[in-house]
Amino acid sequence: MKLSILLRLFLGLGLAIFIFASALRASLDEILAPLPVAEASLASSAKMQPVRSVSKIQSLLDTAPPVEETYEVDSILVSDVHDAITSELAAHLRIAGDLTLVALRDLPDLSAYSQPFVVRLNNAPANLSRGNVLLRFQVENEKGVLGEWNVPFRAHIFSEVWYPRSQLRRGELATPSDFESRPVDLLAEPAAVPANLESLLRHEYSRDIVPGKPLKWTDLIERSLVRKGDVVEVSAVTGLLAITMRAIARQDGSDGDLILLRNIDSAKEFSARVIGENRVEVIF
Repeated sequence: MKLSILLRLFLGLGLAIFIFASALRASLDEILAPLPVAEASLASSAKMQPVRSVSKIQSLLDTAPPVEETYEVDSILVSDVHDAITSELAAHLRIAGDLTLVALRDLPDLSAYSQPFVVRLNNAPANLSRGNVLLRFQVENEKGVLGEWNVPFRAHIFSEVWYPRSQLRRGELATPSDFESRPVDLLAEPAAVPANLESLLRHEYSRDIVPGKPLKWTDLIERSLVRKGDVVEVSAVTGLLAITMRAIARQDGSDGDLILLRNIDSAKEFSARVIGENRVEVIF
């Protein structure tokens, strides 16, 4: 009888333990089970949201327009002072071309003062060369002199000059069709020939010229109106009497040059001044 009771108690205790273990395992499985896809996405979204917010704020800051300072309508701006200095120097030097000045130090802030105003250069140079120039200037308005400053500038003078289109031969007559115009800094290329018709008029090439470089004054010589070996017309003038004859040029000559010639009949040599195309004049 006692054995039967003990056996029942033992079986009941085992069943209880089995039920408790099953329940515990079910709870652990639920806890350790992976999250559903929807919940995982929600959790990921929740974690990434602050990062997206910061990125969006930074993007807004990057694309926001800069805060501009406001001035009175008649304020003297830095750009006004710069333009006035440039105009004064260009007028002083009578520069042919576009003068550009790059300030190497901050110009004075005179925005608290009103226009009109004038800039006076106190040490304007006699000419400009490649490199920097130190300008001392003062600014005045209706209240008087607002101050004097020394500021270094880098100067450039831009102008259109001739560039050969192809190779040119020595002795050929200079013509605009041989060239195209390009802007250059004349302080970097001081010998470049300005792109105008007058610069080529009555000129020829003094040497062979290759493309890719600006035409220089040393590439040109005044056109020879008389060439060595040409038969020229000679006018001999004495008082009211003028005699015309023909002679052979012994030298090339441009307008106004004094050249040597030889009389065709007597072979005697004499000098005469070039006055035109194959024309010379002797004055007694």
